[in-house]
Amino acid sequence: MNRIYVRMLGIMIFLWGVLNLAGCGLSRDTEALENEMAYRKLGIAKMEEGAYGEAVQMFQNALDQSFAVIGDLEIDICYYKAVAQYRAGDTKGALDTYTALMEYDEENGMACYLRGTMYLMTDEPKKALADYQEALEREKGNGALYNKIGENLLNTGHAEEAGKILTQALEKEEETAEDFREKGYSYFLLGKYDEARTYLDKAAGMEDTEAIFYLAKLMEVQGNVEQATLLYESYIGENEGDPELLNTMGLNRMGEGNYEQALTFFRKALEQESPVNLQELRRNEIAALEYLYDFAQARDKMGAYLVDYPEDTAAAREYEFLKSR
Repeated sequence: MNRIYVRMLGIMIFLWGVLNLAGCGLSRDTEALENEMAYRKLGIAKMEEGAYGEAVQMFQNALDQSFAVIGDLEIDICYYKAVAQYRAGDTKGALDTYTALMEYDEENGMACYLRGTMYLMTDEPKKALADYQEALEREKGNGALYNKIGENLLNTGHAEEAGKILTQALEKEEETAEDFREKGYSYFLLGKYDEARTYLDKAAGMEDTEAIFYLAKLMEVQGNVEQATLLYESYIGENEGDPELLNTMGLNRMGEGNYEQALTFFRKALEQESPVNLQELRRNEIAALEYLYDFAQARDKMGAYLVDYPEDTAAAREYEFLKSR
């Protein structure tokens, strides 16, 4: 027991040190908690603006209000802080934050998955694979995690490694609608479309709405655009408040040359409260307007966009072009 206590104490000290948590007390008053929540909200707002360095500072300010108390709120803030650190160019800081989270909670695989993904993005596949395996060990039976990892590996050119992990996912016995859906998506990622359709149809028949989205992707890959569109629209009807999905839908329609529908999806996403991908959505809306030859509206929106994101030099050059139209 003493060894366990010493180990846990060491992990707590490590976490506090890496995250720079301030204070020496073990409790906080209502005002400190309110301040922590307020700084967290400011950090998220700064991320939406693309001001990632300022976001890191806001999240750190939030953690400073905790007086070394670590709970669900502080863990949540740490995850936000790691993303902001990475986007601000501080890869080492982000990796340190994820490492601390991994050490603090040895049962949660999310930090392992996120650190592995960061290693993958920074071209360190061996470290990524080690973290991914650790994540799967911690999250046994999580079919969605196998698929996320497999998809990441496929998207970065590691098809052999992706195949091994996705094949492992197929070994899990299916019991719930989610099990059928995730196994169907594993088959989809492996390019086995007939098997994918069988399992996804089963999940959809069990009223799993996520399976409808995967079926839409399957129809799209197989060239059945009309059926894919109907399925996507059905899924959106069930998930109107998902700005990332709406953005994906808009990009899909852009790729098909259906710019009117793309614009509708982007604008529906922008209507949601505080979308995390706000900057991307605004740029995509402008792009759709340009494809529709609505240069006047595109110019006005680009001008407003640059007020909020003056660091986007590519957008500034495009604005000069729009002003000449």
